[in-house]
Parts: sequence; structure tokens; C-alpha cells
Amino acid sequence: MKHNQVKAGAALSLISLLISNLIPFVYTPIMLRMLGQAEYGLYGIAHSFMGYINLLNFGIGGAIVRYISKYRASGDKEGEEKILGLFIKIYSIISVAILAAGTFLSFNLEFYSRSLTASELETLRVLVLLMTLNTALFLPLSPFSAMITAHEKFVFSKTIAMMTTIAAPILNLLLLFSGYGSVGLVLSTVILNIITYIIYVVYVAKKLKLRPRFSKSGDGILREIVGFSLFVFLGQIVDMLYWSTDKLIIGWAIGSKATAVYNIGSCFNGYVTSISTAISGVLMPRITSMSVNKSSNKDFTELFIKVGRIQFVLISFIVSAFVAFGRQFIALWAGDGYEEAYAVALLTMIPVTVPLIQNTGLNILFALNKHKFRSIVYACIAVLNVALTFWWVELLGIIGASIATCLSYVIGNILIMNWYYYKKIKIDIPLFWKNILTMSPVMIIMGICAWFALNWIQVNNWIMFFAFAIIYSVVYFILAYIFMMNKYERDIIKKPIFKILSKLKLKRG
Repeated sequence: MKHNQVKAGAALSLISLLISNLIPFVYTPIMLRMLGQAEYGLYGIAHSFMGYINLLNFGIGGAIVRYISKYRASGDKEGEEKILGLFIKIYSIISVAILAAGTFLSFNLEFYSRSLTASELETLRVLVLLMTLNTALFLPLSPFSAMITAHEKFVFSKTIAMMTTIAAPILNLLLLFSGYGSVGLVLSTVILNIITYIIYVVYVAKKLKLRPRFSKSGDGILREIVGFSLFVFLGQIVDMLYWSTDKLIIGWAIGSKATAVYNIGSCFNGYVTSISTAISGVLMPRITSMSVNKSSNKDFTELFIKVGRIQFVLISFIVSAFVAFGRQFIALWAGDGYEEAYAVALLTMIPVTVPLIQNTGLNILFALNKHKFRSIVYACIAVLNVALTFWWVELLGIIGASIATCLSYVIGNILIMNWYYYKKIKIDIPLFWKNILTMSPVMIIMGICAWFALNWIQVNNWIMFFAFAIIYSVVYFILAYIFMMNKYERDIIKKPIFKILSKLKLKRG
């Protein structure tokens, strides 16, 4: 039953991702044109500020699933309820701090007057304040969502996520057409949060039969959570320095329109990341159980390689397709003024593919409580990224910021972390790369050939774009099936098809 939940959860995650990546195809161009480049840039700056304000949760969110899974694995229902109550109390305190910090920031944004007009500053102030209220209101309820994940109820959680994914752009457009602008995008998030968190709370109470207990938890548990979360918190700071600080620096140095272009370019990295984490994200409870049961390094290596190969098949297709079609897609999709977004996307997307096909390793580090080294390394590299961004954004604009991020990723996420996985966690990294390198020729050859072909062919409308994209996709997956996949991966594709065909034969018979 649990195995079916994991498989169904992964399948629903991919369906949800397909929907969430198709919806922006229609929604984003409308949103960009209704908001305008400047206001879209302001919305991106506000989001970046909220990333820093959300750091006030001190990384505790990363501990929720781990500790709930730990009590569940030992069959301690009372422990689960106490840890749920403890996290609610912790987050309630954090919410007050977030509310204070966000309110203070929203009234002290004058340092952006270097690049923003008075009306833009006022819009930014309102956005930051509304986002702060949204975060502070719903943060104490987030442990209920984590409880569902820890109980591996992936079908339910992914179904809710998929419904939210569909509802969000519909509600956003309704509010945009009503004249609310970027403020309407925040109000949409608040409305959807109210609905989804009510559903989560009811599900935990009625289906899982769990109630938060606010009595004292076991001795030392809070200290243990803080110790675990400290380095998760450091990792979150690094993520902010990587992705949010760039936008803040660009907005401060150049302006809201440059931030909008960078935001469009970096969003493609987010799409690739979401596909990768959808596969590995459902594995966290299982990896925690492997850790509790003291699984061998060989077991972790096999899981690391198995998941990494599947992720690479999908990610290599997306990255190679973007290399070939990205310029034409951005021109048709975002419109004029976003040409530099292609270079931004390549510089931020290509290096991040390595940690994405290895993000099962991050789950392993969390489960083994060995994520401290990663957090320290990332912190050092992130500081380098910020320093280089301040320097190069003045010289090269948003391309300079992208190069700084790219270089930082190569040093920290690829070179140093692969050494750590191999030497300290004892994952067979040479065997992993042997697998990936044997799969890579399809990606390299297809991407390069299509790029050169599209230099000679003018793709200036959606009909031509989709025609070439469909041809590329069909050829790619045929070659991937023949030359990239092993028997296990081919069976993932063949077995569902054979089941459907056999059922059709039975119906006809």
C-alpha cells in the first residue's frame, strides 16, 4: 500500500508538474502584458524580500517531516501529536517575528529610490506588507501539510496541490481583469491558502485521527530540532543569496524592468527544479526509514543512481530543448524586451542540472543528519556569488549577475559536493557519473544539431514552433528509449502501456 502511494504520488506529481508548466504557457504572457514589465519587476523584488523575511523560520520547516516520520516509524502516535503541537507553537512565535520584520521593511524601502519612482516604491511597499500578512497568517498551519506528507498520503496531498495549481492562475486572471494588478496576485494566494489549509487541518483530524498536543514533548527534543535546523537554516540563507539577492541587487542597481527580464530568465530554472524535486520529494520518508533501519551505503548508492538516471532522462530533454528552442520561445512567449532572458536562463539552468539529478543525495544528508558540511560550503560560495554580482552587474548588467551565479554553482554544487558524497557519505560517485555520461550523447547531439538548424530557419509563429518542437520531442524520446534507458526505465514506460492495451483487448473480446 505504501509502495503504491509513493508510485501514485510520483505520478500525480508529474501530472501536476505537466499542468503547472503548461498553464504558465498561456497565463504568463497575459499576466506580463497586463502588469507591464515594470510592475512585474516590482512583484519579483517583493518576492525576493519575502524570501529573506521567511528566513525567520530558522530552517525548522526542514525538520518537520523528519521528526514526524521518526515517531511514525516507531509507532509512537502520542509522540507524533506532541511534535505536531510543538511545531505549531514554534511557528506561531515565528509568525509574530515575521509580521514585525515585514511591517518594518515595508515602511523603510527608501534605499530603492535610486532606481524606482515614487509610485513604484509605494506599490512595492504594499506588496511586501500583503505578502508578510499572508506568510504570518498561514505559517502556524504548515505542520498539518507536513503531517500528511510524513504519513505518505501522496495521492491526497498531490491532488490538492494539482487543484491549487489549476485554480491559482484562474483566480489571478480574474483579479487582474478586475484591475487589482500585482496586489491581486497576492490576494489570490491568500484566498487559496485559506481553502487549502482548512482542508489539511480537517484531513489530519478526520482521516489520520491526529490532534496536536501542546503538552511538553520529550526531554531535549527542542534542542535536537534546533541543532538539526541550524544548518538547514544556513542552507536557506544560501538559497536566498543565490536566487533572491540577484534580483534585489539588479532592482537596486538598474531598475524594475531589468529585474523583470532576469526574473523571466531565471524562472526556467525553477521549472526544471520542480520536475526534479517532484521525483525525489516523495522519497524523503522512505530515506528517513532507511536511515533509522541503518541501510548500507550500497543501498543508498543504488537509490541515488536509480533516481538520478530517471531525473536525467527528463531534465536532459528539457535543457537540450531549451538550448535549441529557447530564443524563439522567449520571443513568442514574453514578447519584445526580454531577449537577454535567454542567456540568463542558460547560465542559471545548465549548471543547476547537476545538483538536480543528485538531489536524492540531499534527502540522504537530511536523513543521516549530515547536511552541515553542505550548508557551510554553500554559505561560502553564496557570499562569493553576492560579491561577484555586485561587481559584475555594474559591468555587464544582468548577464554579469547570471555569470556569477553560474560560477558559484559549478564550484559549490558540483565540484565540492560530489567530493563530499563520495568521500564522506560513501556514495559511489564514479559509478553515478559513468551512468550519466553513457546517457549524455543523445542530449548533446540533439541539442547542438537543433540549435544550428534553427539558426537557418526563421521560427516566428506558434504553428512553426510547435511543429519543430513535436518533431524534436518524438525523435529525442525514441533515441532516449533506445540509447539512454536501461531495462528498469524501459519497463516504467512499457508496463502501463501493456496494461492499457490488455484491458482494451479484454473489452473488445
